[in-house]
Amino acid sequence: MPPTQQPLLLLLQQQQAEDAARLLSTIVNNSSITQLLQHPPPAVPTAQQQEVLQSCVAALITLMAVLPQGEQQHQGGQAVRSAGSLFVWALQRPDLIDPDQLEAPSRNFLRTLSGLFCHSYQTLADIAVAVLKTGSSSSSGGGGGRSVGMLAAAMTQQLEQSGVLSALPSILRATIEHATQQRQQQQLTGDWRLVVMVLTLLSSVTLIWQRVACSNPAMLRTVLPAALELQHLQAAGQLLPADATSAASTNAAGSSSRRNCSSSSGSSSSSRYAKEPHGAFFEVQLTAGLMLFQLCKLLDEQGLGGASEVQVEPTRKLMGDLAVSEMLLQLLAPFAMMLHKTHVTHRAEQQQQQQQQQGPSAASHSSSSSSSSLLVQASQQTPKQQLRADLLPIPAFHQHEDMLQLLPGGQAYLEAAAWKIRMQAVAAGGSEADTLDRVVQQTLMFVQAMTCSLKCLLDVEHPGRVGIGGVTALSAAAAVQLVLELQLLAAGEVQRQRAASQQQQQQQQQHNDESDMLESANKLLFLTNELLQVQIRGALQATGSSCLPPEVLQQAGLQLLQALAAPLQQLQLGGAPPGELGPVPGCVRQQLLAFKAAGSGMTPGQFGNLAVTAPSQLPALAAAHPEAYTALVDCFLRSLVTDAFNLTPAAEVLTHALAAVLGSQELLGRSVAVASLVSAVASLVKRAVQFVTATSLHAAGRWPAAVPASLRPRLAAAAAACYPAAVPPLVSSILTPCAAQLLEAASTVSSTGSATAGSQAAASVALLAVVLARSAVQLADAMEDAEDVQWEAWQLLVLRTVQSLLCCLSDMGIAPLSKDAEAPALRAAAAAAAAPAGPTAAASSSSSNSNSSRTLPAASSSSRSSSQQIKWSHLLQVHLISPEWAAAVAAFIAKWPRFCKIHLDLLHAELEDGAVLVVLAVEQQYADAVELCRTLVAAAPLPVVCNNPGCEDLADVSEAAACCKACAGCRCRYCSVACQKADWKRHKHACKRMAAAGQSCV
Repeated sequence: MPPTQQPLLLLLQQQQAEDAARLLSTIVNNSSITQLLQHPPPAVPTAQQQEVLQSCVAALITLMAVLPQGEQQHQGGQAVRSAGSLFVWALQRPDLIDPDQLEAPSRNFLRTLSGLFCHSYQTLADIAVAVLKTGSSSSSGGGGGRSVGMLAAAMTQQLEQSGVLSALPSILRATIEHATQQRQQQQLTGDWRLVVMVLTLLSSVTLIWQRVACSNPAMLRTVLPAALELQHLQAAGQLLPADATSAASTNAAGSSSRRNCSSSSGSSSSSRYAKEPHGAFFEVQLTAGLMLFQLCKLLDEQGLGGASEVQVEPTRKLMGDLAVSEMLLQLLAPFAMMLHKTHVTHRAEQQQQQQQQQGPSAASHSSSSSSSSLLVQASQQTPKQQLRADLLPIPAFHQHEDMLQLLPGGQAYLEAAAWKIRMQAVAAGGSEADTLDRVVQQTLMFVQAMTCSLKCLLDVEHPGRVGIGGVTALSAAAAVQLVLELQLLAAGEVQRQRAASQQQQQQQQQHNDESDMLESANKLLFLTNELLQVQIRGALQATGSSCLPPEVLQQAGLQLLQALAAPLQQLQLGGAPPGELGPVPGCVRQQLLAFKAAGSGMTPGQFGNLAVTAPSQLPALAAAHPEAYTALVDCFLRSLVTDAFNLTPAAEVLTHALAAVLGSQELLGRSVAVASLVSAVASLVKRAVQFVTATSLHAAGRWPAAVPASLRPRLAAAAAACYPAAVPPLVSSILTPCAAQLLEAASTVSSTGSATAGSQAAASVALLAVVLARSAVQLADAMEDAEDVQWEAWQLLVLRTVQSLLCCLSDMGIAPLSKDAEAPALRAAAAAAAAPAGPTAAASSSSSNSNSSRTLPAASSSSRSSSQQIKWSHLLQVHLISPEWAAAVAAFIAKWPRFCKIHLDLLHAELEDGAVLVVLAVEQQYADAVELCRTLVAAAPLPVVCNNPGCEDLADVSEAAACCKACAGCRCRYCSVACQKADWKRHKHACKRMAAAGQSCV
């Protein structure tokens, strides 16, 4: 057609459409039809009524035939209002509409209610498509946004005037109940085609609203009130059947009778029909969710001072509606299922590769492992293994019974939604990687929208109105567990994408797609973390002061710990500079606060501090999952988001882990739990030393080159506000109680028999004692250069710690305090030092240890098989390996024979009275006690932590994970070659003693 004729044809089409719309409006407004529409459709219409129906259908057919594609003039005749009125009237009696006639019309189809419904529905659907095409076709010219906004406003207004939106609850309920009654009353499973058609139309309308939010926010004022009708959609979802087959069998049978299909195509049709009612419902939610995401973005732009034209109050009202929050939660479930399947597949592939590397015996053992044992293994992984978030066994919380009850149709909804997601990806022509990227991107949108919705809901349900259903429901156990699952899946995806990116870098390949996927997965991790924190806040607001629901902590306590640790770990592994964290991971700074709130609770007004107001669940969490518990604290202490103000709360959280491990023989016998605890204590002390040193360096105007210049102002400002004043409370809350608990544990362990668990417990106590002694030395050295220190109080704190430690070591036979034990120990130590390495030295050690008044089976562990080897057993023989340590103990006891019996509280009173002799004695005791601890640290090389007491490195996610460099002689650990070289002068004597005694740090 010549271009000059196109405008004339378009003008003609527009005029014809206006005429047809005006004709339809005239017919619908006729008195006879108006009277007919005031009553429900008759079961058997009269001949006159059939004529009326036919006239309406004819007008609808005429309109559809001339409806121009993509212009707005057809709105002038109120076409949507007229067709909508007929649509609503027909659906008052869904039982009178025959879905079969919609596909295979009879001769009298135009004179029936089915014909009226079919054509009114099709008219509305065609107009919706025309509006959407307007936005698409005109967007390149810049006017698409304005056009679609005006058309959407007009269409929404006419849908309201026709009663479609207000009748939506009754329409959905009537059509769903009709299909359900068919299943109950007949040998049928229900025909869901009417339900699907209604939902499909609603999906188109919702998509129009979403386009308005994207392209013309100024017109949202006409759409937002109507969008509140989404709550009716949620109410209807509760009526959907919970089994997928309920929607399948009859529809498939009917389809077979109407079409001459092969058996294979019939099976495919059955699968498709099985998902139609739930799939159609999901599609409405999906388009609504995309619209809500756009509204969320607009609110963010408005908050940041952007040029957004969104109406803030109506938008916040919609986002804060309970139905909206519930819908977004439901949307997240199928996406969690898709991500979970990807995770399970990847994990199985990795395990298969490991089994192939380890041989057939490992594969046989793995195949016999149950899912419950995998969960136990996950909580007991070594620090290095804990970094593999992509290998964690993540529970499928999206399929738990409580979660399925929150979904419209339960498992059937999940399966239908997943099917729809896959079909969308197939339609887009994408690969598996593209499908995964699509899933991650949409999950990102809905997580962000749900976070915004919950925040708006929390603002609506003010603390003065806590407990009003909404917040409580969305912070319920099932909802929180779903978010935990998503957060762990996001962490696993980050890990997987990072590994793929590193592999490509090694192969010198450049793939922007993988880089984008890593960025998306990382963003999903931090946004999900923010959502989890909002849920915790919601639980506090809804209940006043209590923690998360007990079932979350009982059933998903491990996942809570892992999820909270995951963003911190990824920040550490990603190595982001302190000034480049950006706004996305900002909520990670409150990670420990969120954990305390989840496990202890606090009033909403106290969310900015750490005042606990409810019985704490933290001790139970620490006892149930000590490895994951300490890993969270450890990584938080080492992360870039930690400042001087966080150290005391971290110490408070860590006390529960110390009490749990030291109070349990079982946990003391679990080397991974003890190693994780030791690692966290070492990180805590390193941070404290760093802040004390920062205060001193800032005061002196000198900084070591190792401290980045960009980090110095922040370090100095925070440290100066807290340190060194915070160190004594830190010692009194961690080191001193820990030493006292160690003494009790040593007394219990020393009285046990020769069981292997008891021996490992003894070695664990010894390791903790040496680490505690080293911590005292590190803090004492740091405090030497500090100003404004109350020295008397500080010295007594250290003495109280060393007093308990020395008694603990005495109970373990490591520090012989009595004169009867002193001489044999010294002689044995000298013999051990002089003897060559090998069985003779081991036998001598065993013999000498048997002479001690307090002996432990663990000290003679050389007689055990390698499969029962006890970790860190060399620490139980340090008094035999190191004559320097034995001599130092003897000298200290000779100088201070009553040290272990001194009542330090009475001594404190004398110090306050200013007794000069007492002050001098305390100063000397303090100096001698610190030197005694220093001697022990030098004599006892350490695994698990960096053996260099002067190490300042806080890289990696934990102290244990960072220390991967082993000494070639004694196998103690260092975080780097530089640390090993710096410590060699101090360590070489102990290393030689260990070699001579045939011992190593294993």
